[in-house]
Amino acid sequence: MSNEQDANPVKRRVMTQQPGLIGAQWWNEGLKEMSDPIARRQAILALLTVGGTVAVVGGVLSALGDDEEDDPSNRSVEMFGALDAQRRLGWNFGATASGLVFPAEATTPVSSAVRGLATELAPRQSALKPFYQATLFQSVDGNAVSLSQSLRTLHTPAMDTAFNQGLALLSLFKERPPAAAATAVLVDLPGPEAVAFSTALAERFEPVFTYDNWPHPLGVVPAHLTLAAVAYYQPLLAWLAPRRDTPAPPVFVLDRERLAPYTDPQKQFDNRYTARMPSAEQLRALGIQHVLYVLPGAVTQELDDLNEDLVAWRDAGLDVKVVAASDFRPEALSTGPADAGTADAGTPDAGTADAGTPDAGTPRVTPHAGIFAASPFPLPLSHLYYFGGARPVHASFWQRYPWNPPTAPPFAAPGRQRPRSRRLAEPPPPAGMPRPADGIVSLQNPDLGTSTLSGSDRYVPARRPTMFSSVPRGASGAPLQRPVNFGKVAMHVRNRPYSILGPSFGPRSSWSRSSGSSGG
Repeated sequence: MSNEQDANPVKRRVMTQQPGLIGAQWWNEGLKEMSDPIARRQAILALLTVGGTVAVVGGVLSALGDDEEDDPSNRSVEMFGALDAQRRLGWNFGATASGLVFPAEATTPVSSAVRGLATELAPRQSALKPFYQATLFQSVDGNAVSLSQSLRTLHTPAMDTAFNQGLALLSLFKERPPAAAATAVLVDLPGPEAVAFSTALAERFEPVFTYDNWPHPLGVVPAHLTLAAVAYYQPLLAWLAPRRDTPAPPVFVLDRERLAPYTDPQKQFDNRYTARMPSAEQLRALGIQHVLYVLPGAVTQELDDLNEDLVAWRDAGLDVKVVAASDFRPEALSTGPADAGTADAGTPDAGTADAGTPDAGTPRVTPHAGIFAASPFPLPLSHLYYFGGARPVHASFWQRYPWNPPTAPPFAAPGRQRPRSRRLAEPPPPAGMPRPADGIVSLQNPDLGTSTLSGSDRYVPARRPTMFSSVPRGASGAPLQRPVNFGKVAMHVRNRPYSILGPSFGPRSSWSRSSGSSGG
């Protein structure tokens, strides 16, 4: 970290594997050598409060013991940036006895390749690099051995669903390359599902990860699950990157848990953060005219930290729409009586794709097609997902999202193809009405397959009060003004001589009288 010649007075004195408040010993040793108490405090603040305001919440602790550092009159509580504290004290400081919790599906340790994520997953296009947040991936860089050893790769059924939903959206954009080239996709799903959905789009869209926190055993944001999902898809993402045509439009990958409720400072670690999006001008410079914001089902509005961005994009003339991931559903045999005899475009042929003979209502299963079929990545068999859960409704997607005319053949799974030239020559139906497709959905029965859609296409960004709206910034691309104590950690400090004692969360035994290695 530093040497005798460094201007930085803080230097590592001890490297040990003992449990406790990791990093605290070298931290305080460096401070002891500073004769000026004001300089000591300034050094700490410079290390721990980058980009934030230190809020002294004060308060003298009571009934904490009888040794010198427990003198209540000589202690206070100060707030420090959580991420900066982790960078200096270790990713799991204050909770080294608590492990990361994974679902039962996460059983395989990550490979050593995970330590190269920050570089490997950086956008290949220079124009997209300013919007890339490598913070989460940097948590396993360098000497963060203890974190990488704690990680598992994560692959869940929910991730498979999200991947198939992403493939269905990809199929629509492959029909209309001009629309794809002019569209930025924002995938705002829970971390692992957002990674899966975006990976499915990575054939045409370049992933731009926006993860700006580190995992912590007590973190309110389960960032370790997102990191574990990225570790699972890392080989596929790396394989797709050089095969993607450039320039490629961006898919911004967000974690919907980034604003998870923080309710118990005594038991939780506030590793929340805000998404940082490009300004409207920056998007236009990328050739973007449309923004497609992907949300989970049954969600009707954007997260608080994106409200100003989306409103500003709308005000600047960008076409901002929402689509619910849940609107992409597996096709089932029971979708309608016409399905059995006429809807064969994209239907897996017997013996080539179906896994046996499914019962009515059971989604068909098929191997992956296109570039994913050539991938060495072991993708599981896929259900055919369609917008609205049926191919005719799938074809109506572009009437709800009318972005450019089609210039490529519509999506169809391997197998039989259906000529489309006649239908393309037909005039479009009235706005809001589905286009006749394959003889199943017609203007006489427009609700078939569409009545269960979320209606997310009707979304219009509107300014509303949020936890971030006290200081509007107009989507300038600048960081949001965060609420007081957002993303911060309360630390007990000794005032004279100044030193960090330990975090307010977790047991007091983790204070600086214990020490450990700086795992981060």
